[in-house]
Formats: sequence, C-alpha cells, structure tokens
Amino acid sequence: MELFQKFLNRVGRTYGQADKALFGGVLPGGADNKFISSPPNPLSPAAVVRSAPFQTVRDFLLEKSNLPKPEQFYIKGMTGGSRDITKMTPEELALVKGSYDKKYNTKPLSDEEMLNKAKMQQGSHANFVEKIKKMYAVASQETKNSPSGQMMFNTINEPFDINKALESVKLFDKMEKDNVKNSGPVVSLYGQGRDMKMAYGNLSVYPQPGGGVQIYDRWKVDKANQVIPGMEKLNIKDKPDSVVDLGEGGPIPSLIYNAAKSLGTYEPFDIRVNVSPQEWQNIQGKINNTKMNMNTVNRDEQGFLLNQVNDLYSKIKQKIAPSPQFLDEKKIPLMLPKDGFN
Repeated sequence: MELFQKFLNRVGRTYGQADKALFGGVLPGGADNKFISSPPNPLSPAAVVRSAPFQTVRDFLLEKSNLPKPEQFYIKGMTGGSRDITKMTPEELALVKGSYDKKYNTKPLSDEEMLNKAKMQQGSHANFVEKIKKMYAVASQETKNSPSGQMMFNTINEPFDINKALESVKLFDKMEKDNVKNSGPVVSLYGQGRDMKMAYGNLSVYPQPGGGVQIYDRWKVDKANQVIPGMEKLNIKDKPDSVVDLGEGGPIPSLIYNAAKSLGTYEPFDIRVNVSPQEWQNIQGKINNTKMNMNTVNRDEQGFLLNQVNDLYSKIKQKIAPSPQFLDEKKIPLMLPKDGFN
C-alpha cells in the first residue's frame, strides 16, 4: 500500500509538471495538483528585495541619503524588512527617556499648568470653528435643517469655554496617570515631534538589572482595529489608498504598502536597543515642546514632495469619483481635546 501511494504521488507530480510546462496549468488537477509545487522565482520582486546584494546596497544608500528616520524605516519595511535596529541617536534616546520619565511622573499638574493647557485649546477650537463655518456656508438648506446642520450651527455660535476646557484637561490628566498602572512598559512618543511619532509611535522600555534599559519595538503596519480597538463598529476599515495606521502619510504610502503586500516585499522588522546603566543614567531626558501648526500639519508630517503628490492624487480621484460634500450625521467626528493625543 505504501509503495502504491508513492507511485501515485510520483505520477501526480509528473502530470502537474507537464501541465505547467506545456499547457500553462489549464488541465484539471494539473499544476494545481497538491503534489506539485513551483520553486520560488529568483527574479520575483520578493526574492530580489530580500537578496543580500539588494539589502546591502539599499542600506548603504539609505545611510548616505540623510532621509529622516520615518522615511528610512518605511522604505525598509516595504522592501524586505531589515536586520534588527540596534542603535538610536543620542537625540532619540534623550526623547525616549523624556517620555519614560514623564510617564512615571505621577505628580499631579499644578493649577497653573492645567490652566495653560486649557488655554492652548483655544487656538484649536478657533480653527475647528472656522472649518465648520465654511462647511455651513455652502450647505444646502436641507442640510442646514438636519440634525448635523443644527450641530454645525451650535458649534459656530458656541463661544470657547475656558472652564469646560479646564475640566477636560483635569479629566485627561487623571485618566493618563491611571492608565500608567495598566500600560506595562509601553512609552508613547506621540508628543515628541514628527520623526519620533512617525518612526516609533509607541515602544516598550524594559528596565534591566543594574539600572539599564532595553528598548523594543516592532516596525509594522497595524490593521485598523489594532490602531484603535472598536473602529470596525464605526465602519472604519483599511482601504487601498487609506490605511488607518499610515494615515499621517496620506494616500500614496497606503497605495505603496498594499502593492508591497501583493508583491510579497512588505516585511516588519524589530528594533532592539540595549542601553547600559551608566549610559541611561547619563542621558538627560528631553521633552519636545514644538507645537504643530494645525493649518499645515499634513505638509509638515508628509514633507513637501509627498504632500504635493498626495494632493495631485486626491484631485485626480475626486474628478474620477467625486465624494459626497457633507458627512452623514452619524459619521461626524467627535471633537477631542488636542492635548488628548500627546
């Protein structure tokens, strides 16, 4: 029986190879036969970008390019991944330590600090109101009379309330400190400037015996429901030109990512940086106090060239498939405190 099964396997394999070579795999049970498997094509995009020569040349060019870290990581992720990243610059380590120290600082904000944070929300509120005014000005009468139109009207005519802003700051400060107890080693770098946010986002800092730390992160593109759990309930899903985890980069990085997945060239990679006790002790933690201009945030995060390409793509897409001018009332975004994301 065993010899007969081996004979059947050999016949099936030979039949499948002949079908693939002579008929392009159209015969029933031929090239798709479970006994036949095609060897990987050494000239396929996936094989090429994962080859040692390509990886060596790519890494050399990236090191010489002076591209910001987010762009370098993105290119590596789309072209076969990378060996473990084992080094960070002194500036990056200072920002990591600043976020680490801030996370474990459970001292409540002073009244003055809370008031200053509340005042900072006034500019964001004013920008938001201006956008709503423009939407409302060109809205149809039907839209103005709808519940979403009434929400826009109320937003436009409701003045900024410093007391409400102060309450939101107090609430967020308490939530932030409470979350420390349950967040384990995760340290957020979203308040530490464009490059730290887009290259690392959240990473883990593990204290080591003796006083050093191990910094770990995996560079990858998360699915929509992993970025913010529960997003699928709001019908927010990843699309070919709109991947939630690549949102800051605009449509072009999303398109490239989906193409890389299809070609088999996308590959996550690990960041493992060991910092000795003496080095960690000598690092002066730093907080990046640079404030983003909300009117130019896309251009600042994407860079001039990518921002221009994204705009061109969006204009072409709008001409081909115009999108609705107004949001459905069920999908109007919530207005959150700006400091809630830092």
